[in-house]
Amino acid sequence: MRASHLIGLVVLAAIWGASFMFVKVMVHEMSPVAVAWLRLAGGAAIVGVVAVIRRSRVSLEPRFWFDLSVFAAFSSAIPFVLIPLAQQFIPANLAAILNSSTPLWTSLFAFVLLPLERLSRVRVAGLVLGFVGVAMVIGPEALGMAGSGVLGELFMLGASCCYGIAAVYFRRTLIGGDTVFMAAAQNVVAFAMMTPVVLATNSVPHFAALSAAAVWSSLGLGVLCSGFAMIIYYWLLQNVTATQASAVTYLVPVSAVFWSLTVLGEHLDPRIIPGLLLVAFGVYLINRRPRVQPARTAVAVSEV
Repeated sequence: MRASHLIGLVVLAAIWGASFMFVKVMVHEMSPVAVAWLRLAGGAAIVGVVAVIRRSRVSLEPRFWFDLSVFAAFSSAIPFVLIPLAQQFIPANLAAILNSSTPLWTSLFAFVLLPLERLSRVRVAGLVLGFVGVAMVIGPEALGMAGSGVLGELFMLGASCCYGIAAVYFRRTLIGGDTVFMAAAQNVVAFAMMTPVVLATNSVPHFAALSAAAVWSSLGLGVLCSGFAMIIYYWLLQNVTATQASAVTYLVPVSAVFWSLTVLGEHLDPRIIPGLLLVAFGVYLINRRPRVQPARTAVAVSEV
C-alpha cells in the first residue's frame, strides 16, 4: 500500500469510528429503519452533488444497475439497519469489535470467489493479531453474552458478514468504474430500497421532536459516514485488495476510543495500550507487500 492509501485508511477509520457514537445517540429517539434511512439520505445528497459537479458519466447498462443494486443491498441497506438494531441491545464498543470481524468474512469470500486473492500465513497472522488486539482494546467484559445481548451480537455479526460480501462482490463485478458516480448511485439505490420500508413501518422520524444531539448525529452519520466516507472507501477498493480495504474495521474501535475520550470525556484505560499496538501490527501484516526475491538467473547474468 502507498502512503496515500494508508492515509485514506486512517481517515476512513476515524469517520466510521464516530458512526457508532452517532447511531447510539439516534437509536434512543428513532427506529433502526429510520436511522438507516437518514444515513442513506445524507450520503445520497453529498455524494450526488459531488458526482454532478464532476460530471460523472451515467451508465445505462442494465447489468451495471443489477450489480450495483446487489452491492447497495449488502454494503448499505441491510447492514445499516442491522447495526442500529444491534445497538438497541449492545453497547457501541461491543458493536465496534464485532464489526472488526469484517476482514475475516472478506478473506473467506475472497479466497473462494477471487482467484488472485489468497490467504498467506502472514495475512492470517495479521487477521488473528488484529482481532486479539481489538478484544484487548474493548476489554474482556465487553465479550459477555447474556439475554438480549446475544441477539444484538448476532445482528452485528450479520452486518459484518454483509460488508465482507459487498467488498468481494464489488471487486468481482464493479471494479474499474467511476468511483464517485458509483458511490452516489449506491447511496441513491439503497435509499430507494429503504424508503418503502420506512413508510410501511411508519418509521419516518418526527423531526420537530428530535433533540439537538440526535439532529447533529443524523447529519454526522449521513454527511460524513455515508457521504465523504463512501468516496474514500470506493477509492480504496479501486486501489487495494478487498481484504486490505476491509482492514479499516480493525482501526474503527481505536477511533471509537478516541472519540469517546475527546468528545464524551471518558477516561483512558491503560489496559488498551497493548491492544492498540497489536491492532496496528495486525493491520501492518495484512497490508505488507511481500518482498520479491531476485531470480537466480538474473544474478548469474549480472556476474558474467
